[in-house]
Amino acid sequence: MEMEYKDTSGRRGKAIIVLGLVLAVAAGGAAFFLINQAQQQAGQGELQKVSVVVAARDIPARKPIEPDDLIVREVPIDATNGKGIVANPSDLVGRVLAVTVLKDQLVLTNLIASAAGGGGFAILGPDETVGPDSPAWRAVSLTIPEAQAVGGLLQAGNTIDVFVTATVNVPQDLLVEGVYYTDRSTKITYQDLVILARSGQFYVVRAPIDVAEEIAHLQAAGNVVFSAALRPEQDVRTVDASRLGATTNLIITKYGLPIPETYPAGGGAVATLSPIEPSPSPSAQPSATPTP
Repeated sequence: MEMEYKDTSGRRGKAIIVLGLVLAVAAGGAAFFLINQAQQQAGQGELQKVSVVVAARDIPARKPIEPDDLIVREVPIDATNGKGIVANPSDLVGRVLAVTVLKDQLVLTNLIASAAGGGGFAILGPDETVGPDSPAWRAVSLTIPEAQAVGGLLQAGNTIDVFVTATVNVPQDLLVEGVYYTDRSTKITYQDLVILARSGQFYVVRAPIDVAEEIAHLQAAGNVVFSAALRPEQDVRTVDASRLGATTNLIITKYGLPIPETYPAGGGAVATLSPIEPSPSPSAQPSATPTP
């Protein structure tokens, strides 16, 4: 029996040629990729330069920034240093740094301590600076129920006047005289306060430090109720409050409210005296109830 032998050398040669072509293509693709990457990196080396504010000298923390502390320079900017940059030095003058910034370092917005409070609000306005004679502004919170806060519609940025309603305790020796009695009294106490932030019934307002101290005490005492009246944005006047203030009896006397009496024995309401002052709005002027 004779065995047949097939010549496979031709097939092997073709396989080697195909493998060589594949390796050549792969090598060419790798070379193209490396050359392209090198070109891109070379192009990225030319970064765009922009005008930014840097420290002209070391600026200590907790010190208001002065104009001479800053200088504008052309600096290459990329993704690693392009956030929080400032182009105008006037935007930083008067602000306070949370950390010390060394000479030639970028003065970034996230380094400013006075830029915003914990809730993202600014105590000082953009044009206000801290100086020896400037007011000592503080942010202080007070609780105002929605019914006493313009229906709960007040928002950050509004300007308000604050009324304080407190219980006035009259000593016993005055009570027996029959002239005074213990009751609540209301008076406009703080004017032109800016709401910096709001969280529910808590309102953060800007106030001088002496007013902030009084508000803190009244809040802690717990025997007062705050109410707020919204001001028009254009009205920055301070009202003379020396003749203002309200009690229930003062309102009864001012507007001539009738005095209730026991029914049916009394026979009807008794008219009080005529109002002692005209109503602010003639259309809303109440009149005394006629005697039956």
